[in-house]
Amino acid sequence: MISTQAINHFWSRVRAVPLRAYPRVLRQRLRQLQWRWSATAVPPRVTDAELLRVFGVAHVNELVAQFDQRGVRFFFDRPAAARADAVADTVPAVRNRLLARGAELLVHRIDVLGSGPVQCGAQLPWRRDIKSGHEWPCVHFTQLTIVDSLAGFDIKVPWELSRFHHAVTLGQCYALSGDDKYAREFVLQLQDWWTDNPPEFGPNWANAMEVSIRAANLIWAFELVRDSAAVGTAFVIEFLRSLVEHGRYIQAHLEAGWPGSNHYLADLCGLIWLGTYCAPRAGAEMRWRPMALALLERELPVQVHPDGTNYEASTSYHLLVTEMLLHTSILLRLNAVAAGPQLARLLPLMIGALAGLIRPDGELPLFGDCDSGRWLALESDTIDLRTGQDAAGVLALGAAEFSQAGWLQLVEVPMRLETTLWVHGNDANAGGKHLISGTSAPTARLCALPDAGWYVLRAGGQYLALNASGNGADGWGFHAHNDALSFELCTGLRSLLVDPGSYVYTGNFAARNRFRATAMHSTVRIGGREINRIPAADLFRLENDTTLWVEQLSGDDATRGLQVTRRTHLAAGLVDVHTRRFEWLPECSGWLIADEWSGGGSEDATGEVYFHFAGLPVIVDGVVVRTMCDSGRNLALIPCNVSDVEPTATIEIGSTGYRYGCLASAPVARYAVAGRAFAVVACVYNEYQEYEVLRKNIAARTWPRAPAALSTKQNN
Repeated sequence: MISTQAINHFWSRVRAVPLRAYPRVLRQRLRQLQWRWSATAVPPRVTDAELLRVFGVAHVNELVAQFDQRGVRFFFDRPAAARADAVADTVPAVRNRLLARGAELLVHRIDVLGSGPVQCGAQLPWRRDIKSGHEWPCVHFTQLTIVDSLAGFDIKVPWELSRFHHAVTLGQCYALSGDDKYAREFVLQLQDWWTDNPPEFGPNWANAMEVSIRAANLIWAFELVRDSAAVGTAFVIEFLRSLVEHGRYIQAHLEAGWPGSNHYLADLCGLIWLGTYCAPRAGAEMRWRPMALALLERELPVQVHPDGTNYEASTSYHLLVTEMLLHTSILLRLNAVAAGPQLARLLPLMIGALAGLIRPDGELPLFGDCDSGRWLALESDTIDLRTGQDAAGVLALGAAEFSQAGWLQLVEVPMRLETTLWVHGNDANAGGKHLISGTSAPTARLCALPDAGWYVLRAGGQYLALNASGNGADGWGFHAHNDALSFELCTGLRSLLVDPGSYVYTGNFAARNRFRATAMHSTVRIGGREINRIPAADLFRLENDTTLWVEQLSGDDATRGLQVTRRTHLAAGLVDVHTRRFEWLPECSGWLIADEWSGGGSEDATGEVYFHFAGLPVIVDGVVVRTMCDSGRNLALIPCNVSDVEPTATIEIGSTGYRYGCLASAPVARYAVAGRAFAVVACVYNEYQEYEVLRKNIAARTWPRAPAALSTKQNN
């Protein structure tokens, strides 16, 4: 018998879908039913006759020669050694880093999404979650249980391994060293994967996005090892067969439902790559690229706002989508294929949004979800990146592609050129030198991305990114968190206040929802209530309970601060209201963070104000919370006298999960406020004596609650 809870959950999902979206929802549901009805008992392999027809040859002996002469341009000319040398000459550390990683891969020692180094046997665990031990059977993907709230396994672990990012590393090692052992390992691994994962069978065929990312990485790896003696004719034929099988699967299993997501964009990019790389002469495969380009033109204005931001309310997914579209756009340009007008118009705006969001250390603020997802990971130091994503590398590639040195002005770390060099080679070397020469940064700047609700204030060597985004994804909240009015704060290369990240998705339901919750972000929780209700059984949805307004503070300096208001709609027409003011105070070398709130009707309006610190030593000094770093700059949160009731300050042990699957502890400051107003000045200082002066000055000052305001922007 169906439980009342299940019925209520079903109807909450139905109500969350707008009427205009139902045609798209129903079409995708019918497609999914068709996938089940058409599931075959044996894998749908591409026959020799079909393969010959696709490539327009009469005999299998002609296939490889025709393929090599098809006139398709890749990112580098063969042999790949020349490109590898250009990279290593410019970034000398690349060689040792890649060869060290290659040595691990040769003995099947892998580290996948927080697993830590795992020594595998002769066969890599293609269908197993090496963290939980769960293994999916090799049956048709429609018969698999991909997610189980009680089992504790994580489908993303085998998916990540089967994306074959590591195969590109093997290819890079071969290109750098000329040693056939790396190419041989790639061949053996892929042959083993083909045996273990026939088309449409097993978890690695569960969605078209995984298939698309795998195809792009296999193409890169194959091009890198193509001239090795380990890559024989028989392997090339099977490789081409596999690419056609990948393309056919993607075309037949597009993730085109509502709301559209990065999955659908990845599907279309995968078809563009396969249609371009294979350059077939006959059959349905000939239509992959034009079909995907047409669908991409239609979908991009849906998923990318006019200001260039991705609509899923996640900075990390904005980066992922930008990365896949940028690489795809370059592949099209190399082959003299015109990008559609929407892609040509929106891609520079997306990269420009990255330039505005990027922190001085080359990372992004973590608003919304982050699963460390990549289209390609060409850099050799992925393991050292905070999230596993390379925002600065993507930005450098975009700056080189569009000749926009200004996009790199606000990054204070050395330019990350590896990806740009692998893609552009010697041209990038010259371009890189040009880009490096233009790194002067302004002393203050407001980056406003109002369609996404992301704002960045830079002043006095400090960086403050604040989030005023709604649920995203047309209100569904695929990758949104309850992080409205939260913020990140950095001084130079030191992170002070951060967003804790996401940690995990389906592998741990409780942790997934905990990292989405209000208390996991530097914002105010009113009466213990969430900003948006979190459906316990929906790991990729939030109830769309909240609307937001952003107002720019008036004054001589139009970039001095912002005020954000959220209204969370409760039952019976009641609302929680929270207004937060961010204002730069040069005399305090810090930021005023002023909050006012009210609870709906008779609802509890007790405020809990959270500040999530990076992994720094933190103490409570009365009601002041401050870091205690031995060197460099420190942060003090000094409360202002805006309430008659003094707040209570405590330090709790919180968690961070910047990189998917990796959990760490970090301090969290929690202020319990009995009243309905609270304010701190977040001061950055060098010496203790400087802190003492700041504290006395702030205590002696009278602080207003409500600022004057100018322009208003609403984010739903």
